[in-house]
Amino acid sequence: MALLSFKHASKIIYCIASVSSFAPHRSYASTAARASLKMTATATSSAPLTLEEHSAAYKELLDKLRTITHLNHASSVLNYDRSVFMSSSERTSLARGKQLAVLATIAHEKATDPQLGKLIDQATADLQQLSSTCPNDPTNNEDLTTAKRILELEKRSFTKSTCIPVELAAHKASLEASAYSAWVKARETDDFASFAPSLKDCFDTAKKIAELQRGDNKDIGLYSQMLDEFEMGMPEERIDALFQEVQDALVPFIAKIRGSENAPSLEPLKGSFPIDAQKSVSQKIVKAIGFDESHGRIDVSVHPFTMSLSNADVRITSRFSESEWYQGLAGSVHEAGHAMYEQHLGDSDLGLDSALSMGVHESQSLFWERHVGLSRPFYRWARPILTEAFGKDDKFDYSAEEIYNAVNGVDFENNLIRVEADELNYPLHVILRYNIERAVVAGELDVNDIPAEWNKSMKEFFAIDVPNDTKGCLQDIHWSCLAIGYFPTYLLGSMMAAQLSHYCKKDLPEFDNLIEKGEFTPIREWLTEKVHKHGKRYASLDDLLVAEVGEKLNSKYFIDYLTEKYSDLYKI
Repeated sequence: MALLSFKHASKIIYCIASVSSFAPHRSYASTAARASLKMTATATSSAPLTLEEHSAAYKELLDKLRTITHLNHASSVLNYDRSVFMSSSERTSLARGKQLAVLATIAHEKATDPQLGKLIDQATADLQQLSSTCPNDPTNNEDLTTAKRILELEKRSFTKSTCIPVELAAHKASLEASAYSAWVKARETDDFASFAPSLKDCFDTAKKIAELQRGDNKDIGLYSQMLDEFEMGMPEERIDALFQEVQDALVPFIAKIRGSENAPSLEPLKGSFPIDAQKSVSQKIVKAIGFDESHGRIDVSVHPFTMSLSNADVRITSRFSESEWYQGLAGSVHEAGHAMYEQHLGDSDLGLDSALSMGVHESQSLFWERHVGLSRPFYRWARPILTEAFGKDDKFDYSAEEIYNAVNGVDFENNLIRVEADELNYPLHVILRYNIERAVVAGELDVNDIPAEWNKSMKEFFAIDVPNDTKGCLQDIHWSCLAIGYFPTYLLGSMMAAQLSHYCKKDLPEFDNLIEKGEFTPIREWLTEKVHKHGKRYASLDDLLVAEVGEKLNSKYFIDYLTEKYSDLYKI
C-alpha cells in the first residue's frame, strides 16, 4: 500500500509491484548448479563479460523475477479497473476480489519458493567467480556492476520477507482489515478510546516484524528499521537532524506570516468551474509538461492516484470540484510528476528499475506541483489556458500575478487537517506525526496518550486548538494500515524537490523562461538524467543526490525556498 497525501486534500496512490514472502531461506550449494557457470571468457578476451551469458542460475533467476513482476502488473490492471471503471456493486466487488486473490496467491508462491533463494546465492557465487577472471577491474564492467546491485536488492528483499513466520503474516493481514474498520468507526464517532486497542496492536505487530527483519544487527534502531521499509538508507538519526532544522526555521517564520496584514486575495479560486472545462485544462497541462498519454491514460476517480502497469503503461487520475478549480489541477500535475518518473524508469522488469524510495517518488510529484506549477512563470504561461476555459462572460478575468498569489495564499483557518494544509504549514504536520510514532515505537509514549500529545503539538506548531480527535489524531489512515515510518517520506520528498529545483536552475539558467514559454522538455529530461533512469541503482536518497548533484539531502534549499517565497508574498 502506497498512500500519499498533499495540499488541498488530494490523496495519491502510486503502485510499485512488491511481493511479500514468508518461506524459509536455505543456501544453495549443489555441485550441479555450480557447474552451470560457463566460464567461456578468458583473461585475454576483449568482449565484455556478462553474468547472464555465463551463469545459468542468474538467467533462471531473472526469468523467475520477471514472471513475478508481470503477475503483479496484471493485478495492477485489475485494481485500476476496480478503482476507475468497475461497478461498485457488492457482487462485482466479490468477483474481482476472488480474481485478485488468485493472482496474489500465485505471485506469493513464486516469490516465496525456496528455489528463488538458492538461485540468488548461486548467482552471487557465479558473479564472484566471473569477476575474478576479469582482465581489468571488474567494477569497470557495467554489466557485472548492474548484476551485483540486482543480486543485492533481491537478496535483501527475499531475506526480509522470508524471515516473517506464517502466523505473524496472517495476523498482520487480519489486523489490517480489523484495524481499518475500527479506525473508520472511531473517526465517525469521535471515539479514540475505541480504536486504541487496535492501534496498540498495530504498533506492536509492526515492531515484531521490524525486530525480525533487522535480525542480529542490533546497531539498527527499531524505528530506523521501520523507516527503511519506505525510505531505504535513511535512519532516524539522519531524519532527526533534517526535521529539526526545518522545525526551527518554520515555526517562528509561520508566526510572522500569520501576523502579516498583506495576505493575498483568494478570489480567483472562487466561483463556478465546469467539470468538463477543468478536465480539459488538466489534460492540456499535464501533456504539456511531459506526461506521455500514448503510454498511459488520464481518468477521474474518487481520490487522485498514479498506477504503473509497466513503464509503457502508466495511468493517472484526478478529481474535480465545481466550486474550486485549483484542487483538480494541482492533483493532476502532482500525479503527472509521479507518472513521468515511472514512465522513464528502465524496462528490465526487475526491482532494479523501480523507484528508489517513497521520498524520491514524492520529490518528483512535488517538483512539478510546487516548483513548476506554483511558480509565477507557470501562470504567465497557463493564464490563457485558464481564461479560455473559465473566462466566458469575463467570469475569470484575473492577471497572472493575481492567480499566482491566490494559489499560493495561506489559509490559516484550515490547518487542522494535513491533506488540506498549504505547502508552508504542511512540513510541521509531517514532523508532528513523525515525533509521535517514533516516541510510541521507543516506548516513550503510550498509545492512549497520543491525543493529548497531538493536541499539545498542534498548539505549539500552529497555535490551533484541536476541537476533537476526528479532526486530530484520527484523521490519517496510515497507522491503521501498519504503515509506521511512512509519514517522513512526505517531507523528505519536499526537501529533495527543492534541492533538485536549485540544481536544475543552475544547469538550466533559462528555467523560468522555459516555463513561461511552455517549453518543459529540457526540465523533464534533466530530471530523467538525474533521477528517473537510475531506479534503485543507488543505496539511498542521499547517495543519489551525492552522485548526481554533488551533495546529500540538505534542508537549506527547502527552507530558503519557503522563506523567500512567502516573505515576498506576504511582504515581510
